[in-house]
Amino acid sequence: MRGFVITILSVSLIMMLVMLAMSLRNAQLGTERALLEPLPLTYAAFLLDDVGYELNSLVGPRIVFKETNESMGLAVSDTLHGYNHSAEMSFYSAFLAGEVATRTASNITTNFTNMTDGVIRVFIAEDYIYSNDHTKNESLFTKSDGTGATSYDINITITAVRSNVTHMAFNDNGTLNVTIRYTDLNGTGVEEGRVFPDQPNTLRVDYEGGGSILVALGPEGGNDGSLRMEATGISAETAWAAVLPPLNATKRMGYEYDATIEYVQGKVAKSCRIGK
Repeated sequence: MRGFVITILSVSLIMMLVMLAMSLRNAQLGTERALLEPLPLTYAAFLLDDVGYELNSLVGPRIVFKETNESMGLAVSDTLHGYNHSAEMSFYSAFLAGEVATRTASNITTNFTNMTDGVIRVFIAEDYIYSNDHTKNESLFTKSDGTGATSYDINITITAVRSNVTHMAFNDNGTLNVTIRYTDLNGTGVEEGRVFPDQPNTLRVDYEGGGSILVALGPEGGNDGSLRMEATGISAETAWAAVLPPLNATKRMGYEYDATIEYVQGKVAKSCRIGK
């Protein structure tokens, strides 16, 4: 009888150990699944962020944000020159669909159609639009209901000899503060004052050989406070900073190109504009 009881106890103990081991194993598998299942989502986020960074390196512009409780600061650096980036974008698209997709065991499709006509267009903080038309050597910063900018600080660098300046007409009663520095082989010229954002305000600098740079502040397409710069017959390096209204809490501080990417890896699928 004693042997029978010992046997029953032994079997029960073994079953309890087996059940405990199975429970621990299931818990381990559950933990592994919890850790591993989000990884494709993480990979997608990293990849899409990298794509935005790399595209920015290829076609520009350089964009920097700075936000306070009272305003949003935006700085943009770019080049006005007659160059079409279509070849680089075509190569990059093939690289993503080929080598990157293979290495990440995914399917990647990009669409750069809206940027292969020489126009690089960027949506900033969802509402603002910055474009650089390389066929016209013209850049434009605008917003559908007006930029609301209270200040522009503009720097332009040109390798040419200045021949004439048509100065911007400032008005002390204006609500938009403007500083423009144009640096060329003559040195640096500075224009500083106030303008009204709902009125056309222009500065034109002419250069020997027929080249010129135009800076226009005011309504563009009916959008007040816009900034347009155009280089004719020359190339120009531009860098400008604007003080804008504080960003709405529902808006995302970042930028997106007028180009899309579709990423599929297993159950994870993401389709969006390329940006950061």
